[in-house]
Amino acid sequence: MHRLVMTAAGVSAALVALAATTQAEATGVPARGTSPVYKTVATNLHNPRQLDFSSSGAMYVAEAGKGGNGPCTVGGEGVTVCYGRTGSITRVSHGRQRRVVKDLSSLGNQGSGVSALGPSGVVAVGRHSVVVSFGFGTNPAKRREFPRAGRRQFAHLVAFDLRSGKATDLGDLGRHEARANPIDKPDSDPTGVAKAGRLGYLVTDSGGNTLVAAKNGHVRGLAAFGDRKSGGTSYQSVPTDVVQGPDGAWYVSELTGAPYTRGVARIWRVRPGHKPRVWASGLTNVTSLAWSGHALYAVQISDTGIPSFVGSLLRVRSDASGKPDTTVAANLPAPYGVAVHRGAAYVSLGSIDPSGGSVIKVPLG
Repeated sequence: MHRLVMTAAGVSAALVALAATTQAEATGVPARGTSPVYKTVATNLHNPRQLDFSSSGAMYVAEAGKGGNGPCTVGGEGVTVCYGRTGSITRVSHGRQRRVVKDLSSLGNQGSGVSALGPSGVVAVGRHSVVVSFGFGTNPAKRREFPRAGRRQFAHLVAFDLRSGKATDLGDLGRHEARANPIDKPDSDPTGVAKAGRLGYLVTDSGGNTLVAAKNGHVRGLAAFGDRKSGGTSYQSVPTDVVQGPDGAWYVSELTGAPYTRGVARIWRVRPGHKPRVWASGLTNVTSLAWSGHALYAVQISDTGIPSFVGSLLRVRSDASGKPDTTVAANLPAPYGVAVHRGAAYVSLGSIDPSGGSVIKVPLG
């Protein structure tokens, strides 16, 4: 399972934090309790999630959208969500921001559009294409309740040609989850995605608690992350992102399911054909990873555990190193995605906000 459920109190607290950060950016003076002021490179985003840079230096941001007027259904966490074609992919290049793929399927909380599911992961392919994972967050059989566009996008991996607008389905992760379902009940919520050479693309299915490979319409499982107990509480793993390390292995971040307890999330090291191993532990609600040389950076959407949505950007060390993690940027409002480009980390903020999300630039030097 993976859906960021917001109570009314949680929404209020998160949006207060977002407003404080926006005020700090406008005045140039940090508001009390916020991080130092970082350069904002994208604004007015709709529930922004993962991001990526092309070889030409253009930044692409997946916006999950804000749902719409319906059809509506009860989502995976018991909240009513409504359909709309409000998802998109935004490109930022040479200081200019523009939505280059629009009208994508989105499910947002009824009446508010917060915490939407839709475009989640994005990978730039060459100069004129992007590959996008679409979240869903419940039993893939429920896709039949939505219009044709939703059925073709939710829980799928799709490539978009930015010149022609052509969409190519690279894999139906929902169908794979319904057939294979190695962990708990059928539930598909594709999130992070990475290019993987001969394997095609690797995708974390946060709903299925799996890592899968998708290529030319075929999907196969690579790893499953089972439930576990800690302190007498049972947790689902909920993998959220996948990146390749300098050693060639794949690293997978973990959110952990409810009750989203502080300090129980991990980062896995995965080599196809081998059992996943825990590489780092003691983290909280991790949503995104990025390597810069031999340094691994991670975003925690919450530092104390959901439903708080004040998080951070960390430099993470392996458990084997014996060294502590380092906080690079703290007190971030609902951060989600991270990408590293030319000595800086770019982090999406306001990932539960239907209209006020942003991306900031955090120097790493």
